Amino acid sequence: MDRPARIEPLDWLRGLLALSIMAFHLTYWQVVALDASTVLGRLGIYGVTMFFVLSGLSLALVYHAFIRDAASTARFYARRLFRILPLIWIAVALLPGIENQPAEKIWLNVTGAFGFVAPTSYINTGAWSIGNELVYYALTPVFVVAYARRRLYGNVLVAIAAAGWLLYAFAWLTPNEPLAWQWRSYVDPFNNLFLYAAGMAIYYNVGRLARPVCAAIGAGSLAVLVLWPSHGDPISIVTGVDRVVYCAASIGMVVFFYRFDLRLPRSLAAAMTTIGLATYGIYLLHPIVFERLKPVVAAPLLSVATIVATVALAIAAYVLVEAPLIRLGKRLTSGTARARAARASPSRLDVQ
Repeated sequence: MDRPARIEPLDWLRGLLALSIMAFHLTYWQVVALDASTVLGRLGIYGVTMFFVLSGLSLALVYHAFIRDAASTARFYARRLFRILPLIWIAVALLPGIENQPAEKIWLNVTGAFGFVAPTSYINTGAWSIGNELVYYALTPVFVVAYARRRLYGNVLVAIAAAGWLLYAFAWLTPNEPLAWQWRSYVDPFNNLFLYAAGMAIYYNVGRLARPVCAAIGAGSLAVLVLWPSHGDPISIVTGVDRVVYCAASIGMVVFFYRFDLRLPRSLAAAMTTIGLATYGIYLLHPIVFERLKPVVAAPLLSVATIVATVALAIAAYVLVEAPLIRLGKRLTSGTARARAARASPSRLDVQ
């Protein structure tokens, strides 16, 4: 808790995960359906898992001193809506065939309400995780206030979330049926709440780590994600012991990037930070870019064209839409002395 709120390696990890998920989808759409035996197939699942952990950590870094009462909670909610909804509106508007979608479903998506009332009613590919995030944002003040009162209280809430996560892993999801058949249960926000809560717990519990210890955590986590023996349908890695092992590795990777003080050459660091800032756009827009380019770009070049166009569009969306609206949201919700004090500390991690 003694580091500044802006920690660039977390941006780098976020960008790497977005690129890996895009690569997973492009491979699935153009080459072959990846199962749990491949690293990219595992990252297709656990890249999103790490996003949840990163989100919890990032929100704790930025808002641990901001959320204190009902008024600050309302300002927090407003800032989150300014951050999340505009890009959803763009993604929904650009989606091919959006005119054929039911009006109720469009309404659930443009308001973000689908995560609360119908988690499978998302329109854009991958947007189920955004619906989950909105539910977690609604619960964030509960965790922050609990931790502010006493660390034990916050950790008890994380333990409760972990109990629910274990129920999904060992009881409510079954390894005997494909994940696609159980998708409704998998995308239920309470299946992944523990991961977001674990990110918050990292902030409140993980202090300085000796460099060798942190390196060991990173190496061990990477080894699990690459080498842990898995095969078959993705359900095999989201249930039972494998679910526990892979989630532990995902949490460990976030701890590594958070505490290792990773250094990169300046130009590479700047490029990775830029991609990290544009992560939301990369994640949400790449399926749309793929569909829009498919009729006009030859198959051998389609993946490369999708990657290049997506990254460029996501960066433009961040610079022209997301960042200005983030700043506007802060200006409109910064009328108190307490909010101004919170703004005095670095807060550029508020890009989730």
